[in-house]
Amino acid sequence: MIVRSRPGVLELFSIYRLSMLPRIAPQLLANILVSIVVIFIEHLWPIPFRGWTVAPFTLLGIALSIFLGFRNNACYDRWWEARRQLGALVSEMRSFARVLVTLPSADLGRRRTMVLAAIDYTYALMKHLRGTPMRAETDPLTAISPGRPLVHNIPDAILRDIATAYGAMLTEGEIGEQIYRVLDDHLSSITTLQAACERIRGTPTPFGYTLLVHRISYVFCFLLPFSLAGSLGYATPVFCAMVSYAFFGLDALGDQLEEPFGSSLNALPLQALAKTIEINLLEALGESNLPAPPLPVNSVLV
Repeated sequence: MIVRSRPGVLELFSIYRLSMLPRIAPQLLANILVSIVVIFIEHLWPIPFRGWTVAPFTLLGIALSIFLGFRNNACYDRWWEARRQLGALVSEMRSFARVLVTLPSADLGRRRTMVLAAIDYTYALMKHLRGTPMRAETDPLTAISPGRPLVHNIPDAILRDIATAYGAMLTEGEIGEQIYRVLDDHLSSITTLQAACERIRGTPTPFGYTLLVHRISYVFCFLLPFSLAGSLGYATPVFCAMVSYAFFGLDALGDQLEEPFGSSLNALPLQALAKTIEINLLEALGESNLPAPPLPVNSVLV
């Protein structure tokens, strides 16, 4: 996720790496080349394009703007919903750890193990959402569940291990039924948040709608020079590049927002959120040697 101060007027036009330009540069260059070719043809054979008007492109541009606006709103809703779920996860993790560390009579080592397991769960969940490969046999929770077989959903398996741990505490009389119910309510909420994030990741924007917007964007931007060459002349590539930057840029931005758990510049900072939870939970355990808080690198928080 891009984290930086608001740029000034001059800096606004010099930002390249954090903009959509690197991603849409091939489309922009192709559009400029098409515009130059159209101008060259117009000068050689001026008759073919003189009858073209901008009226159809005006109507198509209005429709395309509406489609792009609707799609980008839908993609931003996915991005914001994912951020809300992860924010709620931070709250639930803090509450779960607070209940554990304040238990008066439970075994301190067992409580510590469960809090560390919650930290492991957070990192495993972020990898799970981002699609980073994981191996269950290297999971550090073997202290809770030794010899666990290979599983497909490692975060969910870690939650089961944690539930087994505080279930054993209930059986052995270390906690009462009321504390058990509080812990289980927090774990159930965490499970619900994970399921919500998996729903967002596994349910993209309908492909047919995305394909329609992509096609209309390309058709509009690459046919636009034919209607402008006769009236704008040598200024056609400049104007077409500006229009293409707007439409292709919004289209590319929608693609990035559609994948809030991805690895693009505008994706959510999953590792930073996991690091924040780790710091909070280690503080709850009374640890003094804490990891450094997450900071953006080159204006990007991952």
